[in-house]
Amino acid sequence: MIVCRLSYARRARSSSSRSVLFVALCSAVACGDGRPETEDTSRSTVQVSDSAGVTNIALGRVEDLSVPDLETRLVFSTRERGIELFYVGDAVLLGDGSLALANTGASEVLLFSGDGSLSTRIGGQGEGPGEFSAITTLIGTPEGFVAYDARLARLTEFSASGEFLDSRPLSAQSAIVDLRPLAIAADGSMLAILGEQRFFMPEGTKRDTTPLLAFADPGTEPDTLAMLPATEWSYGEIPGGGVTRREPGFGRDIVAGGFRDRAILGDTELLVLSVHDAEGRLTRRIRGSAGGWPVTADEIETSRAARLARRGPDAPDWYVEFVENAPFRETHPAFHSAVLGPEELVWIGLATRPAEETRGWLVIGPDGQPRGRLNLPADASVLAVAADRFVVLQRDALEEEEVRLYRYR
Repeated sequence: MIVCRLSYARRARSSSSRSVLFVALCSAVACGDGRPETEDTSRSTVQVSDSAGVTNIALGRVEDLSVPDLETRLVFSTRERGIELFYVGDAVLLGDGSLALANTGASEVLLFSGDGSLSTRIGGQGEGPGEFSAITTLIGTPEGFVAYDARLARLTEFSASGEFLDSRPLSAQSAIVDLRPLAIAADGSMLAILGEQRFFMPEGTKRDTTPLLAFADPGTEPDTLAMLPATEWSYGEIPGGGVTRREPGFGRDIVAGGFRDRAILGDTELLVLSVHDAEGRLTRRIRGSAGGWPVTADEIETSRAARLARRGPDAPDWYVEFVENAPFRETHPAFHSAVLGPEELVWIGLATRPAEETRGWLVIGPDGQPRGRLNLPADASVLAVAADRFVVLQRDALEEEEVRLYRYR
């Protein structure tokens, strides 16, 4: 029997509970122009404590942590299997050991078994049940996974074997093309932010913002819990009128992701991460000191040269002038990214300098203690993690994509 798991009743929220929730969120991540509260991060040992049901983890100086190097073993590679990818959107590791991969450009989800064999292709271009237009997010569920289609503003649920279970569109008022779901609870509540197409930039500022949205049910309008600092931009004029924007060198950005009914949020300005449930309640906070080194003149010149090289030899004069005069941050970000796994396992991608070929990833276990560290290619994106597996996406010079599944311990 197929159960419609996404059609849940809307639950009432009192204004007082929303106020308390907003305060909790603003104490965990930077809201608007605010900054997280500071604490002593000079310790080299990790401190874990519990306060009112919130796990607090103080890492101290990350570079001072003595953690073992974790061992990895390649399970499979899509390139070695001869599987062509076309704009990978997301991935999720399922409880039965399989991997669901959003092959967004082909409007399909690829389902791999635990040994790396391709078991099925799900979807295809269209608007019918189980079909897609633009898959941007995959979120695991106890039964399988949910795929979010940004163009159709629709959530579709599948079993772990790829069987279509149910679909649920967002309400007409909430059908935002660039919505980014982060976490979905069993009762249908969902936490989300807006993605790259947001334009909430107040005139004269250089830092974008994005709302943190809480849906009591996908078919209802969301509550806005907070405004979070997002992408940092630099602006320049285009001859003949108009404005162009680019991320400034060594700029700051939001960190946002999820695993099942939990979401992780942060800001690369400071190493402060918070984990929330699907209604926005804070469950875990991680603080530490990392990155932040001064940006050198050589690094700025190298970054500018790389931008011009990507545009090619025919870059117009106005673009060359824009790149040469674009602002650069005086310091490196505190960290690069973070990925959430089961039982609030957290992978933290550490900051690197432009010349470095690898990036360190610090793995924080469910108990709050570091499990170890891995070094991965600096340009690799970690798409999903589990207690013993992780998924990496890499693109070569021709933008050809390869996804690799590893085991680690």
